Amino acid sequence: MAQIVEVIGVGNVEFPDGMSKEQIGAALQKLPKPKFEPTAQNRGNVINTDVPTVVGSQPNAVNPQPPARPVSMMDRVKSLYEVPTAVVSSAAAPFLGVGAGIAENIMQGTSKRVDSPEFAQRFQYQPTSPVSQDILQGLGSALEASKIPPFIGSIGAIPSFIQKAPNVAPVVQESVMPAANRMAGALRNEGQMIQEAVQPVTNRVTQAVEPVTARIAEALRKEPTMSGVGAAAVPEAVTRVEMAKQLRVPGRLTKGMAERELGQQQFESDIAKQYPDTIGKPLIVAKAEANDTILQNFDAFVDATGKETFGLRETGKVVDAALVKQAKEAKDEINKAYKLAREAGETQELIPYGTITQYIEKQTPTVRAKLAPILDAVDEQLKLNDPDNLGQISINQLDDVYKFINQNFDPSDAVGMMHAGEMKRLINAATADKGGKLYQTARSLRTAYGNQFEDVGAVDKLLRTKKGTTDRAVAFEDVFRHSILDGSRDDVAAIGLTLKKGGPQGQQAWKELQGQTIQHIKDKVTSSIDVDSFGNPVVSPAKFKSVLNEIDQDGKLDYIFGKKGAEEIRNLYDYTFNVNAPLKGAVNYSNTASAIMRGLDAISLLPLSRVIGVKQGLEKIKESQIKKQVKESVDYEPGSMADELRKGK
Repeated sequence: MAQIVEVIGVGNVEFPDGMSKEQIGAALQKLPKPKFEPTAQNRGNVINTDVPTVVGSQPNAVNPQPPARPVSMMDRVKSLYEVPTAVVSSAAAPFLGVGAGIAENIMQGTSKRVDSPEFAQRFQYQPTSPVSQDILQGLGSALEASKIPPFIGSIGAIPSFIQKAPNVAPVVQESVMPAANRMAGALRNEGQMIQEAVQPVTNRVTQAVEPVTARIAEALRKEPTMSGVGAAAVPEAVTRVEMAKQLRVPGRLTKGMAERELGQQQFESDIAKQYPDTIGKPLIVAKAEANDTILQNFDAFVDATGKETFGLRETGKVVDAALVKQAKEAKDEINKAYKLAREAGETQELIPYGTITQYIEKQTPTVRAKLAPILDAVDEQLKLNDPDNLGQISINQLDDVYKFINQNFDPSDAVGMMHAGEMKRLINAATADKGGKLYQTARSLRTAYGNQFEDVGAVDKLLRTKKGTTDRAVAFEDVFRHSILDGSRDDVAAIGLTLKKGGPQGQQAWKELQGQTIQHIKDKVTSSIDVDSFGNPVVSPAKFKSVLNEIDQDGKLDYIFGKKGAEEIRNLYDYTFNVNAPLKGAVNYSNTASAIMRGLDAISLLPLSRVIGVKQGLEKIKESQIKKQVKESVDYEPGSMADELRKGK
């Protein structure tokens, strides 16, 4: 049975049965001095004016206050769980309110702001003990004096930088320390009562959370097509996660990578930086694994092309060998056909060449002498083959002029190349339908060769040597750049078509160019000095985008890899962007675990943390909340999240 002691100026105070008179006396000594309100018995006779008080008068009572409710021992015990509960519930109320708002909007078909205070206030615990209110008021006064923005209802913000605020320490010492010391002193020997009083904390938190989860689950179960939270809130995140799974080497995304929400990305970044070796390590590992997935996809693409060599020079050699072999085989077939035609006398027929001479004479002296000297060179060849100036030469002699043009025009000279092409066209027109059947067969083979190897500049240049030398016009190291990077889509297609027709050797050469294209992209996107926690180069989304723009012009990427392969590469870019391109200026606008962490950090610095069990409890709550959100970030599955809520899990 409780012991009741009447204290003048305070009223009746209850003490637990079993406390000795000495313990009661010690507790009473620590109570605050009573504050009186003027009554008929203690009211003075002095009017509060500027007139000095006369002798014999009685001053009015100072600081009149309403009579205080008696403070019981249970009030002090209750403060042990009410203060932490008020702090934690105020921190959790914003995101619990968001959950409640989502559920209500889904069930009632409304569109209220889910971050409205209306929802958050439903989960804020209001302490009833005057001792709890005294301590919380002290916290509020301290934080108000230090000009820190609000966070926990009327208490004020409690960020981790509170220890650096210059005005906090003296105010806390004055307003908070007395209340905390009085509570701790009165309860110092009441360990059993404290233990029994702490249990309501768990019950109250559970009661606050369970209804929200139940309401969301109930709302989702009414939407079989995953509407509401299951689809409307995360459709883009679901798309990103599913796309990552469809990569050649499947990848994963953290919640911040998938949702691309400012607060979530800031949380993941902050925790990884502050706790790299403990609770933040899973986030660091997840990011490194995602970056490694990108690199593995590049290697998988190269392997899929069937590339067998490594390096630009080796790639160039394979392409050159395939083209040279293919061109030589075609020439050998042409020479055999022409030999048969000559042996049959079908190349001796005389052919007028006047159309070629007229074309040359129409050009100005400057063009013939400086811009396209091949014109005068061909004119000289015609005259050499027609010493009697008959205006006609044999088919065999015209074919020799055709070969002369191919051997002597400069493919790097656009003007000369244009005139060379026109003169060859005129020779082909002059010999059309001439000679016999054998000659026409040989001529058809020669025309096909020209179309495949000579008339396409990109292919012709790969087979040529520099004018006047035996050096290749395109060095082995430059074959890839000439074939893929520098050419148009038509140039790339011409080289690709020629190689694909070249049998197994030519087809392998095309695979080498495909594989080198992937290797080129990989080399570009990993060219920075940044490395991840695995020691791998960090893939740059900006460089990835740049190199794709370089290659993916006019549908060139689609031709090289086919539409499906090109889409895979673009999807890999999107995955790289989600992994390694966080939002700029990310700020934690969501009152989630990051805000709770800062609030609990600050509370642990205040005198409240000296009360038995409070500091340990706050630390446990902090660590548990961070671990939970880290796990949710690393194991993020937007589809399964909605499914579980729909099932009521």
